[in-house]
Amino acid sequence: MKVSVVQSGNCTQSTSENVEMLLGLCAKAVTSKPDLILLPELATTPYFAAGDKSPKYRDWAESATTGPSTAAFAKFAKENNTSIAYGMYEVDNDVRYNSLVLIDRSGEVVRGKTHDGNTYPAFRKLTAPSVHMPTLDVHEDEYCTAGPGPMNFKLDGASIGALICYDRAFSEPWLANRALGADIVLLAVSSLGWRESLFIDDLRLRAMETGVFVIAANRSGEETCGGVTHDFFGLSCIIAPTGEVLAQAGGHNYPEIIEAELDMSLLKSARESWPVWTDRRPEIYSWMYKN
Repeated sequence: MKVSVVQSGNCTQSTSENVEMLLGLCAKAVTSKPDLILLPELATTPYFAAGDKSPKYRDWAESATTGPSTAAFAKFAKENNTSIAYGMYEVDNDVRYNSLVLIDRSGEVVRGKTHDGNTYPAFRKLTAPSVHMPTLDVHEDEYCTAGPGPMNFKLDGASIGALICYDRAFSEPWLANRALGADIVLLAVSSLGWRESLFIDDLRLRAMETGVFVIAANRSGEETCGGVTHDFFGLSCIIAPTGEVLAQAGGHNYPEIIEAELDMSLLKSARESWPVWTDRRPEIYSWMYKN
């Protein structure tokens, strides 16, 4: 599978303008004929949960299946014979989520399946953060509801998991993705602040420990929303299950497109040489999850 990652940034207050900008970047990415293009978290809007607390941002949410953003990306995917995964602000029955939508090369939305067999039109961020630090002040919980659980997607014969930004800080979602059969984990990010120095090494370790390819798209550069300017650190990357960095974008710059071809045969050898998954002992940790 050949994948491209679009590191975008500096979104305007107009979703339609942002979609046009992203489609222009996808048009550049598609020249190398990727099977999948990944865009960052909340790619079609500014990252509004780190500025003022205006209720107007709730109006930016749209349907993952029938909204204009999905329609535009679906048209592009079908016309260019590629798949696209993009982060969006989703509304479903008046409930809002921070979501990742996967569209296949026929222009159809791929539904994700949770461990209990339920399906959803998008992966929904598992934890809506409320984090208040000198270098990171986020109140996403005031705009988004936490998602129902980890999901697995089938695309072109590949088994794909998904995470969004803050999800990567928890070990359980990584383990759950592997338990659901993921060979690839898509990570959509809008990250800034102190975690920049840890970003690449963190994902290298997660890839190696879990035995999966990690494809991460981060927002990058300065962006102003609600009178507050933030500098997102970028560093989008593609990482093999061995922990090797196959491609990496620069820091604090946009736009940038990176690409890599995933050698799926690496999965077997990487998992055999570093058998953390088979050697784990979940039964001795179950006590931690009892109330």
